[in-house]
Amino acid sequence: MSRERALAAVLFAAAALLRLHGAWSAPPLTGFDGPYHAAYIGILHGERRWPLPDEGWATFHPPLYYALSALLWGLLPQDLPARGVLFALRCVNVAAGLLVGLAARSAARKLFPERPRVALAATALALFLPMLVPLSFLIGNQILAASLAAWGLVLLLRALEAPGSARRTLAAGLVLGLAVLGKLDAAPVALAAALALLLTGLRRHGPRARALAPAALLGLGALLASGSYFARNLALAGRPLVLEVPVSADRMRAQGYGPARPLARYLSFDPAILWDPADRSPRAQRAVWPATFAGVWFDMHGTVVQVASPRARTFARLLFALGAAFTFLAALGALALARGRVPCAVPDGPAALALVAGCGLAAYVFFTARVATFSTLKGTLLAPSALPFVLCSALGLDLLARAGRRAAALAAALGAALVLATSAILWVGWIAPTGVSAAVFYVRVHADPATWRVYDYFVRGLPLRDPPPREQPGAPPARPMPLGPRRAAPG
Repeated sequence: MSRERALAAVLFAAAALLRLHGAWSAPPLTGFDGPYHAAYIGILHGERRWPLPDEGWATFHPPLYYALSALLWGLLPQDLPARGVLFALRCVNVAAGLLVGLAARSAARKLFPERPRVALAATALALFLPMLVPLSFLIGNQILAASLAAWGLVLLLRALEAPGSARRTLAAGLVLGLAVLGKLDAAPVALAAALALLLTGLRRHGPRARALAPAALLGLGALLASGSYFARNLALAGRPLVLEVPVSADRMRAQGYGPARPLARYLSFDPAILWDPADRSPRAQRAVWPATFAGVWFDMHGTVVQVASPRARTFARLLFALGAAFTFLAALGALALARGRVPCAVPDGPAALALVAGCGLAAYVFFTARVATFSTLKGTLLAPSALPFVLCSALGLDLLARAGRRAAALAAALGAALVLATSAILWVGWIAPTGVSAAVFYVRVHADPATWRVYDYFVRGLPLRDPPPREQPGAPPARPMPLGPRRAAPG
């Protein structure tokens, strides 16, 4: 085994251990919208039906992640304790998170076969990027969509290698369609892939109908994989897309969320949130880009801060410094690609990466401009389009390592510091859990029978109750259950 492969194996082993530790130790239903994602799974598992798009807080999401989790739950022994069930469900995301690292390694080796250190650095970044790690062991649909989007990009690179291969193009479309079926955040990656194939077709054939064929074939594959979801929305809601934007804004209006954000908010730079990762004040949250940066490197919704550990905050500040360094390296790598200073083995590969990054960023801007203040911290929206950042940062790290012995030592130190700091902040945070699940916050904001059912089972340790009788067609919808004394936080 080569040295590079041995180091990659160590990285995967460490990443798996970190994720499994988090899957076992994190408080029940912790994570962004954890109870609502679990309620969606619970409806599929306990009631054997698909929920309506507006039935719960998270039921507008496409069903792939929830269907896989419910299928796994149904295969588990019936006498398995709730903690064992939760651990098994979290392992779906453990596997998906490791597959993101494998996709980054595959993409880097395909783009830069003569630079093995790029593949190693990309593997480390994909496995230990703070935004992605907690997503890889908590309940939620983000990391499965990110994993499928990453593999869709790998298949897109293979299609760009052989532009005339209908099989490769269709395979990329099918996987990207599955990514959209995992979460709509992956749609910008599918759009970017179609644009990349369109540019390739125009370069080969000029402005002719043949130039549209690859993009159309990819779109067909994506539609075959995800079209049933959009058809169902059209039948039930009269439109193909049922988005969180109006749903969450309406339900959170009572808490002061939901107003449109003026352009000046995007141009302001209040660094307060960068100095204190736990700063949730309006002053810190109103500056979109610092909050986004903190969301990626502090992983605000991945519960790095929710751990409430002083040591965790110290490591979070270290991650901010590392984030600044790796963002600079990403810019360095992207500039080298744009100027053609680094040989790329895939024709139009750099353009594909630029399109994925651009489309993902544009979608994020659209979302944060439309929905509530809390979304400024939700860097996980960028997870499906994170692979270009990972690859460009890895390339920048390799360029630094080639600048001399001292620069190589600095590059190695930066990579090791990222792995160790990310591991330490999550390991230290979860090694002594607070004993109170963050799910308590969510059920105080919104709750319905399905949410209470999984909350009582996973958080309060009560037996899994049977679902209430189904409502008759035309009956008024059930009102959310009030928060009474029985619903007090455990512990």
